[in-house]
Parts: sequence; C-alpha cells; structure tokens
Amino acid sequence: MAKKNLDYDIGAAFEAVENELMASMIRNMQRHKVEEVDEDKQWTMWQTEMLKSLEQYKKKNHAKYSQKFKDINAQIEALIRAAKDEGEMDQEIQILKAIQKGFPAKKMKAGATAEFFRVNDRKLEALIEATMQDMQKAETAILRMTNDQYRKIIYNAQVYANTGAGAYEKAVDMATRDFLSAGINCIEYSNGARHTLADYADMAIRTASKRAYLQGEGQKRQEWGVDTVIMNKRGNPCPLCLPWVGKVLIDDVWSGGSKTGKSATTGVKYPLMSTAIAEGLYHPRCRDSHTTYFEGISTPPDGKYTKEELNELAEKNQQAARQQYAERQEMRFGRLADFSLDPENQKKYEAKREAWHDTVEYMSNSFRPHYGDKQTLRVESIAMDVREVRNSSFDMVTDTENQRNKAVRLAEKTFEKIQKDLPETFRLPKIAVVDFEKQGLNANAIGGYHEKTETLYINSRYNTKEKILQFVNRVPGQFANNTEYAPYLHELGHKFYYDSIKRLANAQNISYSEAKKKIDYKVYHYIDSQYDSEYFLMNNISGYADTQEVTEICAECFSVRKENSVALQILKLIGAN
Repeated sequence: MAKKNLDYDIGAAFEAVENELMASMIRNMQRHKVEEVDEDKQWTMWQTEMLKSLEQYKKKNHAKYSQKFKDINAQIEALIRAAKDEGEMDQEIQILKAIQKGFPAKKMKAGATAEFFRVNDRKLEALIEATMQDMQKAETAILRMTNDQYRKIIYNAQVYANTGAGAYEKAVDMATRDFLSAGINCIEYSNGARHTLADYADMAIRTASKRAYLQGEGQKRQEWGVDTVIMNKRGNPCPLCLPWVGKVLIDDVWSGGSKTGKSATTGVKYPLMSTAIAEGLYHPRCRDSHTTYFEGISTPPDGKYTKEELNELAEKNQQAARQQYAERQEMRFGRLADFSLDPENQKKYEAKREAWHDTVEYMSNSFRPHYGDKQTLRVESIAMDVREVRNSSFDMVTDTENQRNKAVRLAEKTFEKIQKDLPETFRLPKIAVVDFEKQGLNANAIGGYHEKTETLYINSRYNTKEKILQFVNRVPGQFANNTEYAPYLHELGHKFYYDSIKRLANAQNISYSEAKKKIDYKVYHYIDSQYDSEYFLMNNISGYADTQEVTEICAECFSVRKENSVALQILKLIGAN
C-alpha cells in the first residue's frame, strides 16, 4: 500500500509543478497588463517589459525547481529499491508455502549465490540510473519548454492585439490557448505523441518499479532454483499481453532460466519469457503480472478465453480508451478555465469542463441512465400499461395532469415533424412519457431507448421547447444537433443501431453479439482511417460522439444525417447488410 501511495504522490508532485509553472506565467501576464491596447506603442513597451520578466522567470524557476526535482528524484530511487525488496519478500513467502506442500526446492549455498547477487545488484543499479537520467532530461525539458512558450506567447499576444483581438485579456487568452490546451507536453515519444511530465513520470516510474519488483521475485526464485512462472488470468488483460495469459514460461529474464526453455526442476520445455517480452509482454504501463509455477503443486494453467469473453474484453478496452480521452478533455478545459484572463472565456471553459466531467461520470455508469437488466422489470411494468402503438400515436404514463398534457402536446408536435424526414423504411417505436426520477432513471436525461421493450421513453420533466434547448445548448459543440428535435432524433438513432444489428444477424444467420461486433468494427475502422487529428469525431460530428460507444456515435450521426456527409457515411456503414 505504501508503494502505491508513493506512486501517487510523485505523480501529483509533478502535476503540481506543471500547474505552478503555468500559474506563474499567467500571473506575470496579469501584472504587466496593457491599458490601451489600440496603441502600438503600448504593446511595444509591454513586450519589452515582458521579455525582461522572462529572464527573472527563468532564474526563479531554475532555483526553485532544481531543489524540488532533487527531492522528488530521491523518492523515485527509494521507490524502485523498495519495489525490489518487496518482490523478494513476497516471492520467498510463496516458495516456502510450496515447500510445505511438497515442492522439491533446495536453497543454493551461500558461496554459489554470490556471483548472481552481484549481477542482480548491477542490474538494479543500471535500472535506477537509467530511470533517473531519463527523469532529469524530462525535468530539464519542462523548464526549457516553459521558457520557449513564454517567449512565443509574448510575441503572439502582440500579433493578436494588432489584428483586432480587442481587450488585453482576449489577446493574451488567444496567445496562451494552444499552450494551456495541451499542457506542458515537453516529452515526445518515438511515435510522435507528446506527453506532459506528470504523464511521462507516471509511465516511467510504474514501469521501473514493476521491473524492480519482478527482478526481486526473480532473484529469490534463482536462489531456490525455480525458473517456471505462469501469466495470471484476469478480467481485463492488456491486448499485447493477452496471447500469453495462462501460459507457463521459463523466466530467462529475471530468474536465470535456461535459454533452451527446459525447466530446471522437471526438464519440461516451455516458451521463454524473453520471447514473450520481445512480442509485447510487459510493455510500458502494463497491468499484467506473473506468479511462480510450481510444477506438480500449482493448478495447471487455464488461460483460454471464450469467444464471449474476448468480445467483452475488446469492448472493455475500447471503453477504457474513450474514458481516458474524456478525462484528458476534462483536464484540458480545466486548465483553460483556471488560467484564462477573460471572464467570458473563463465561463465558457468552465462549462465545458463541467460537461466533460459529466461525460466521465456517465461513462463510469455512476451518472449514466440505466436501461439494462437491473431496470428490466420496472421498465416492463411500465410498458405493460402502454398500448402497442406505432407511428405518431401516443399513450402517456405521467403523474400529474398538467405535466401529462404539456408532454403530450410537445411530443405530438415534435414527432409529427420528425416523421416526415425519416427514411421510408424507418418506423417509430413505442413511445411513452415517463417521470424518470420516480422510475429510478437519470432525472437529467431527456430520453432513452430501451432495446428489449423497443420503447422510446421521454422524461416528462422536459415538457417545453425552452427546457430542451437549454439542455442541448449548454455547451457549444457538445451535441451534433442543437435544435429542439435533437434528443428525440438521438434516441431514434439508438433504434436505428439496434435494428441494424438484428437485420445483420438474421441476414447472415449469426448471433446478435457477432453482428454487433461486425458493425462496431466497421465504424471504428472507418474512424481510424480518417484520423488525421485527435479530434476526428469532435470536429466532424460532436464532442459527445467522440467519447462514446458506437450506439452513441450512431445516435449523434442520426440527429444530423441530412446535413453532415461524415454522419451519413457512418450511418451507411451501420445500416448496410
């Protein structure tokens, strides 16, 4: 537990450094405010003063953070050494328990172990040295990049002011926008991706401490003459590690196993750990792990995943990636909200931060309206009170006469207009207006399509056009359609998606899950092929589409299908058999 807390503390310390550097820069911008931005003379004087302050900024930061980085680096070294010791202790406990069960292990004599102890010590020191050197380079990079950005912002602010940006605050916000949006992404990986120091430190420290832990485990195995390990099977393995899950390996990396692949205990041949690592096992930030395999004592491996499990794992990984993206967007707009000077910009970015926060909560299911199995009985009990109706007929389940009348009138008018523009083959589902809060659903959601009952439920709380427009337009660009028809079209898009899956399953005589996987793959493949920027869906559809599953992407596309060629293309992929 202490090691995990230390991981967190170090990551938080680097994040605090980044925020301090940005906050200090913005404070300098506020301190040297230009009062008369329409006069070039004022901006020239401002630029001169700001360049002088840059030199002070550089000296102050170097003095302040050199000592802070030194303290953080001492913690990193202690963490790596502690991880190695922890691996040794944990492994010895496992080995002694196996011996009690009859495993024929014998500890090597002290003289025979001296050389491999020296080798392992050198490996640990090399790991620590390499990690510390990388961190020191990264720490130098963050200060250098901050200085470069400071100078760039000084010149850009004057350019924006001269081109008519308006008030001083707006000119400075325009100049700092890209920098604040990305953060101090001073680390560039070999694939061209850029990362902040905090993000890089998290990856580097977790990777180094894990390798130190595995080295400690391996050293203790080597001491007892054990070289077989098994990759643990868990609920959500890394895609690169999945082929090795449940397999027994000869650990020739940390435990001194033979390169022939033969077990030191029984002579049975197994794949090599070095081979698995060369093919992607234990990549940076890897969450998988192995344990000792005691031949004749440990339970034989069962690493096979069913087809359903593999489909579920793929969906989990996709969902995790989208949630991480949403979390990055929340942090991005948080920086812009915290460090922008113009009050209007602060308000705009704060609204976007809150919206992305809601999205993160939504995706973690704590905020998301639930129409799944836990609500099935309740939803079906509602549906039994609703007549089987199609097209533009309605039967409403609400609790007050006034609420019912408003909801009925609005729904009738809305769907009457919507129906005229729907594809000829598309039919409206059953429709019911429901008090979401009383039914245990998300009171803030406008609607929801329940696949099992094929019913579109509308929240009776949103019974005026103004309420719907306020919800839809709370964050510009969050939803593809910003009219009063948006939420209804969005929910009909869910029906389009689920109907397409059923048609494909029937046409090809395959299971529902197989059909869903095929459709989802087509959509993700299309999106990947068009990714010339990180924000393909955001730029071409909406911010909401960019963070969701294919059913949500489809729903957003359906709401703007006639006006958006990208949306239409995605819908064609989904609807095509």
